Amino acid sequence: MTIRKLLAEFSVVFIISWIIEFFYMGIKGIFEGTTLSLLEISLSFDNAVMNAVILTGMSQIWRRRFLTWGMVIAVFGMRFLFPVLIVALTAGIGVVKVVELAFSNPEEYGHYLELAEPLILSFGGSFLLMVFINWLFDAGKELYWIRFLEEKAAKLAKLGEIKLIVALTVVLVIGFLKKNPGILLAMILGILLFELVHFIKRSMEYFEKDGISARGLGGFIYLELLDASCSLDGTVGAFAISQNLIVITLGLSVGAFILRSLTVYFVESGKLQQLPYLEHGAHWGIGGLGIMMLIQLFHHIPEPVISTVALVFILSSLYSSIKRTESLLKE
Repeated sequence: MTIRKLLAEFSVVFIISWIIEFFYMGIKGIFEGTTLSLLEISLSFDNAVMNAVILTGMSQIWRRRFLTWGMVIAVFGMRFLFPVLIVALTAGIGVVKVVELAFSNPEEYGHYLELAEPLILSFGGSFLLMVFINWLFDAGKELYWIRFLEEKAAKLAKLGEIKLIVALTVVLVIGFLKKNPGILLAMILGILLFELVHFIKRSMEYFEKDGISARGLGGFIYLELLDASCSLDGTVGAFAISQNLIVITLGLSVGAFILRSLTVYFVESGKLQQLPYLEHGAHWGIGGLGIMMLIQLFHHIPEPVISTVALVFILSSLYSSIKRTESLLKE
């Protein structure tokens, strides 16, 4: 995939979304939808890099499924169905009624979704935190970016199950401070889901089914859950920009499509091999996002701050990668 083809795809997707958004809300719909797309891209760019790292080890058929099946899950699953289910569970309203509410009274629907925000932040934050600490406390790590932290973390990992100690300490502290059983349960479920998915991934490495690598299926499931967790804050925060569910779904979906296309581009162009620290920057960005989601249980953090933190890690790791590659070439 070339840059020219990539830009052509992005242009087509934006034009289609603008036509639909204009049909629903006119110029205001286009403005809100484009803002949401840019918000999704800025918040989840580190996720695109992370996805590329995982996708590199997967076959071509699973890469295509990541763009096709995965896109359907991302659009209708996380950007539409998931918020509806959250509202239905927390507000005690039927799913059909919630869908009707989303279209007939988006303000009330958005209000219900905001009430469910602590549970969403708890679940997503703990899952992303596990992604980060699972990478950080890796005893077998050989390449370090932020050496004084990453090297010490790798040494600590050799002593025992430091990952679960850190995770459960965070759960204990937040549970003690919030004294909310719902938040506590959501955090435990986030950690449990992460461990379950990793168990499935490791198990599938030993099986082959119908000529298709089961390991690819395990990686696909992990990618979708990672994408879901990274999109939680954007899905909730979207109602601060627009109250129209169609515009929200379109705007976030365009951002999701662009990120997935970038992921495939990173893999097929071989850019990841040329930028060794980019994976590190993505993990630190994911960790920052997870921590900020948990902090938001106590204090609101503006969306620009969240996206800036992730972007700083990505750009810094990009710069370090380029410098390292240049130094190796000189040798």
